[in-house]
Amino acid sequence: GNTASNNGNIETCPYFDGFQSAGEATSMPSGVYNLDELKKWGKSKSWCPYYLTRQAINHASVLVFNYQYMLDPKVAKMVSKELESESIIVFDEAHNIDSVCIEALSVTIHERHLEQATRSLGRLSSEVSRIKASDATRLQAEYQNLVNGLVDQGLLDAPPNEVGLASNILGTDILNEAVPGNIRRAEHFIAFMKKIVEHLKARLRTVAGPRGGVISETPLAFLHRMITTTSLEAKPLKFAYSRLSSLLRTLQVPNLDDYNALTDVADFASLVSTYSEGSPKFAIILEPNGSSIPGASDP
Repeated sequence: GNTASNNGNIETCPYFDGFQSAGEATSMPSGVYNLDELKKWGKSKSWCPYYLTRQAINHASVLVFNYQYMLDPKVAKMVSKELESESIIVFDEAHNIDSVCIEALSVTIHERHLEQATRSLGRLSSEVSRIKASDATRLQAEYQNLVNGLVDQGLLDAPPNEVGLASNILGTDILNEAVPGNIRRAEHFIAFMKKIVEHLKARLRTVAGPRGGVISETPLAFLHRMITTTSLEAKPLKFAYSRLSSLLRTLQVPNLDDYNALTDVADFASLVSTYSEGSPKFAIILEPNGSSIPGASDP
């Protein structure tokens, strides 16, 4: 909503603050709740209905939601991780499952998206520099704030000794790894993402050139070329999506839609790095698409 209180230099939501303050006292009567009823109940208690619902999932007997919350790895963990192993899952219109899975693990990036991603990285860099100049303490605590935020939202299980950034598209073996040091600092991560964006731009320029054309590569081949060209390491690439999401939350970006292109790039990098081993799980296709401008192509 548009209601917020000002706590120092950081605006906070009174409903989220109320939910946190209530702690274990946050509960709901038994019953069937739709979206409007959840909002009404949350408002009456001054509790955030979103986080209240997330908590109520643990006690619900029946949940009804769309395919994405079960099949799309970028959002499934928010709900499906709370389900018990002996749960019964019923799919309605199950013939659509394959297309949902394909869409969930597909990323389409055009040249204009990469230009948008470059502008987004410039804005992030400026914001980090501004905070560094005006509130050095906040920036120094940035990484810990990221981790705490993820834990509070249930997106990160904090091991006792090491902390791993959770990514909804990663396997359990990766979730427990420590976050690579060269992307923990915000400014280092931004420089890291710039290299990825510039590499993708160069690859698309190649397929759009006179000797270009459609290219299909396995994730391993694409990753090997990226690492060789950019000198980036594979391990930090696995955390690109989660690291960016965490940074955007910490910087309290007002309009996340402005960063969709950059998020797609980070998502793509994490997918390629994560699923590059073993037999190919998918193909990476680079092609010059049509353009409304005669003689020009839009990769």
